[in-house]
Amino acid sequence: MIRSFSIALLVMLALATFAQDKKDIVVTIGDLQISKAEFEANYKKNNANTQEAKDKKTPVEYLDLFVNFKLKVIEAQKLGYDTMKSFVDELKGYREELARPYLTNITYKEEVVKTEYHRTQFERKTSHILIKAGKDATPADTLAAWNRISDIRKQIIEGADFNEMAAKYSEDPSAVQNKGSLPYFSAFQMVYPYENMAFITPVGQISQIVRTSYGYHIIKVEDEREASGEIQVAHIMFIFPKQASEETIAKLKVRADSVWNLVTSGSDFAESAKKYSQDKSSSQDGGKMNWFTSSNFGVKEFSDAAFELKKDGDISPVIRTPYGWHIIKRLELKKNQPLEVLRPELEERIKQNDEMSEYSDNIFEQKIKKEYNFKINNANLEKLGTLFADTAGKVNLSEKVRPLAKSTLFTFANQDYTCGNFTEYLKEQHYIPKPTTPDKRLINLLNIFTSAKLLEYENTQLEIKYPDFANIYREYHDGILLFNISKDKIWDVASSDTVRLENYYKHTTKKYFWNDRFMGFVIQAKDLATRSKVETMVNDKELTKQELNDIFNPKGENNIQIKEVKVEKGDNPVVDYYIWSGPKPADFDEKTTFVLGKTAKKEQKTLKDAWGLYSSDFQEQIEKEWINSLRAKYPIVVNKKVLKKIEMIK
Repeated sequence: MIRSFSIALLVMLALATFAQDKKDIVVTIGDLQISKAEFEANYKKNNANTQEAKDKKTPVEYLDLFVNFKLKVIEAQKLGYDTMKSFVDELKGYREELARPYLTNITYKEEVVKTEYHRTQFERKTSHILIKAGKDATPADTLAAWNRISDIRKQIIEGADFNEMAAKYSEDPSAVQNKGSLPYFSAFQMVYPYENMAFITPVGQISQIVRTSYGYHIIKVEDEREASGEIQVAHIMFIFPKQASEETIAKLKVRADSVWNLVTSGSDFAESAKKYSQDKSSSQDGGKMNWFTSSNFGVKEFSDAAFELKKDGDISPVIRTPYGWHIIKRLELKKNQPLEVLRPELEERIKQNDEMSEYSDNIFEQKIKKEYNFKINNANLEKLGTLFADTAGKVNLSEKVRPLAKSTLFTFANQDYTCGNFTEYLKEQHYIPKPTTPDKRLINLLNIFTSAKLLEYENTQLEIKYPDFANIYREYHDGILLFNISKDKIWDVASSDTVRLENYYKHTTKKYFWNDRFMGFVIQAKDLATRSKVETMVNDKELTKQELNDIFNPKGENNIQIKEVKVEKGDNPVVDYYIWSGPKPADFDEKTTFVLGKTAKKEQKTLKDAWGLYSSDFQEQIEKEWINSLRAKYPIVVNKKVLKKIEMIK
């Protein structure tokens, strides 16, 4: 029967990864045993993320932090935080992202990156013969195409001329003219199966038969050369009109020569391109063109001239292509770049190449089929196909398949998948049988079904097979729980329980103080007379800002501008100047700008003044009290012998 694996089971598997012999347990917290491997992995990661040497901890010092962390996680699970829908959904989404690289052939993909990098350094020239057999070809047509290409290859191996055979038999329409000969190409420039076969076949040899989305090919590898790199140029173009006479072409050449004389005598190439070039797609950008290689640019005359330029800034002679006269300036050439420089681009191109991805997925699937001893029951598959053929055109399949429903269709990892399981999947896919055996869509759906079941099972084994995966997954699992329970037990309490916070403030040791402060007003008067009036009338009186406005700005007048301040030394340059003999501020009129108020000596900050600081301290107290209660609730036993075996990470 098909097994279903829930998130709860995945978590159990993650924890079971570290269930080892008791001799290897470094600490037990309640019922939870922490292995040396788990503790050491966390300890190493913590010290690796600590920059300052003085902040790095010994294993004994780190154990207290680790135990406090685990106590919170255990309590969160005890209170059911791990069963909340928000937690389950977030963890599931993270796991899907984390699992994705493990459910493909990582090793193969790295090999592909290195292989494609190597191929970017070279270009190969090939000829080929194609016998068409597309993806939708029937089995009979596919077999016929295979037999034809196989016979052609045999004749060539026995001495027949490859190119003559291509002209005679190839179903590539261009073969009549080019006899199968293709231009040089490098990585990513041909369909992947063709590229791969062309590069693994030695120069001068005939390849094995290879199938692409077009059909079956045989390839003759004619030459290999070092890739000339990737180049960016700018050009100035004089376009040939349609059906231009040689006289017209000659007149355009005179114009091109004139412009060439300008740009080689010091005129700015980009400005000349904007002024004279008739290639509207590049002229406004100073003639600049997209990057290209010698093998992916369609105009050989242009490409050859560009790559003949020796250094950046060189300008070509006026050259002719089928489309016009060109003056080319080399802007930059990139050649033989290191793998790590090209890696992001290579990985992205591989990722976007469906044929490469499919090839990699197939290799991965074959690997896990072998690992899990995948076997298909061909006899039952044949019976099933016959039943479906007899049921052609009908949608209700269950009744017809009932005699085979419990029969095994395929097995792997000691699990049986039945014909009934597959039939239910077919119904979900709205499969309607055809009166043919075998039905091609049936086989395709079976392949999709088996692949899906293999991946589902492999997904459940990741914690067991890959310790790194188990570590990261468990860390994220515990991290979400820690955040959620800390929010409820610490942060929200500290921010919302104002009564407890005020009580904490009253009984805490005085610790947050103001330095000497000036409390009063910075005033700017409209003139010196107004200033004198304010200073005379106010003298030592303590007035509010409103009272000052009422007295000196009656009926909305603007005799003085008032800014109320409570500042320490260094907070306000005008106050510093008057009260603490600081430097005179720039753009400051001391005749009309002055201060009124008094200084206060060092005093404790009120709760309102230092709300954030006291709240943070209050959080720490709440956390200590909570940790103490958890330590009393869950017994902690440390295996000191195992702990001593863990070396300090420096």
